[in-house]
Amino acid sequence: MGNEVTEKLVLFLQNLRCEDAGRETLVHLAGSKREKENLRDIRTGYEKLKERMPVSDKDYLEKYMEQAERVAFEEQQEAYLQGLLDAFQILQGMGVIRASEKVENLIRQIENDSFNA
Repeated sequence: MGNEVTEKLVLFLQNLRCEDAGRETLVHLAGSKREKENLRDIRTGYEKLKERMPVSDKDYLEKYMEQAERVAFEEQQEAYLQGLLDAFQILQGMGVIRASEKVENLIRQIENDSFNA
């Protein structure tokens, strides 16, 4: 039951992070914008290179790039959840939120990554 609650919380937070792109409090880092522009600038050359490659090499490169994107997304999720965990712990330490068994269990589950086991 506890894992189901944690999984639902993680899904909710992922949806909040990924779907509500128009909210006022959305963070945009200058470095992220710059790197996206750099990627866009080299994409044309990348696509031209792929066109000249044998099909087997192109398929392998595409598979590699898709996996790299999945890894990057999961790393973003980890950083996002780590930030939430840190915020919980800071608020608890400041006495803004009370330590409770449920909060402690949630923090422990996030720390142990038990919802992804």
